[in-house]
Amino acid sequence: MPDAVEPLLAHEILDTSPTFIVGIDASGRTMYMNGTMLGALGYTREEVIGQDYATMFVPVRDHEMLRRVFGELVSSRGTTYNENRVITRSGRELLVEWHGRPVYDDDGAFKYFYGVGIDVTGQKRIREALYRSQQRLALHFQQAPIGMIEWDTDFRVVDWNPAAESIFGWLREEAAGRHGQDLMVPPEVRPYVADIWEQIKQAKGPVRARNENITKDGRRITCEWANTSLVDEEGQIVGVASLVTDVTERVKEEEEMRERERAQAATIEELSAPVLDLWAGVLAMPVVGGIDAARATRMTESLLEAIVRSSARFAILDLTGASTMDASIASHLGDMIRATGLIGSECLVSGLGPGMARTLVELDVPLAVKTFGSLQAALRHAIRASRV
Repeated sequence: MPDAVEPLLAHEILDTSPTFIVGIDASGRTMYMNGTMLGALGYTREEVIGQDYATMFVPVRDHEMLRRVFGELVSSRGTTYNENRVITRSGRELLVEWHGRPVYDDDGAFKYFYGVGIDVTGQKRIREALYRSQQRLALHFQQAPIGMIEWDTDFRVVDWNPAAESIFGWLREEAAGRHGQDLMVPPEVRPYVADIWEQIKQAKGPVRARNENITKDGRRITCEWANTSLVDEEGQIVGVASLVTDVTERVKEEEEMRERERAQAATIEELSAPVLDLWAGVLAMPVVGGIDAARATRMTESLLEAIVRSSARFAILDLTGASTMDASIASHLGDMIRATGLIGSECLVSGLGPGMARTLVELDVPLAVKTFGSLQAALRHAIRASRV
């Protein structure tokens, strides 16, 4: 009984094996094909037994390759490995990884060979997709317009791209294995970079920084960094990836813009309280637009400094360009007039139109100063008075 069961059991094992199993005789005809392979190809056993294997299952372009494999099997008396395509009933091609072996009779004559195969079509697609992805990533790394650097966990260079070579001047081969602090960080910046490095290892996301770096030829440059820790499947940090951009020129332009803005602000500040030297001993301050407390303070300081500097006898406040007159503006003008008198200069007011005069009367604000309809009239009075 056991002798009868064992061949049946062996046949069941072969027929249900998850691998493809095929036997081919010396003339190239199919002797055996297990159920797994039959199911994958879409045939019954009756349809394939006795059929020429290459004609039925192998693409024409692979016939010569298969002939060489068969020849090697017969002559080598060993096991061969190869990959080749097999065609299903529907015409779809499967890529199969084969392990083949010849079988000989007692006299040493070749009888048949069998192959055990694994369908690697899906794996092949995955490998090809992974390869294409790796190729694209490699091209991106090589051709990226910004510096890309990979570090190990000790802050030593693992790899960097041509853009990083251009920024820092070190070739990839020169930089590999070098510690970042020694390679590109000025001594006074190293504590800051060391702190950033610790932040990178602790952070779950990108860590950005802007700091001064040094190139191979000793130039100081300013760089912007975007750093991300590289984590394996177990959550362990295995390295750091950095994107770096040389922003030296941009920083310079930003500083120049800020300097221009400061200069413009100073000019505007000066123009908001201009003092004009009209005649020997006669100054004038045009009042244009509105006056708030801050501007009134600047105007008073500018006027008093000019009076002291030039020993002016008269100071004319010209209101021709003033936009409005209210109690607050009148109060500021009164303060300037009193301050002018305290340092020995007489204040005159010009350009006081009917509307402003009426407003001053309605507000009951006495200026207690000589007023004139125009700057010319005030200047003529000051000149005549100066000659007395």
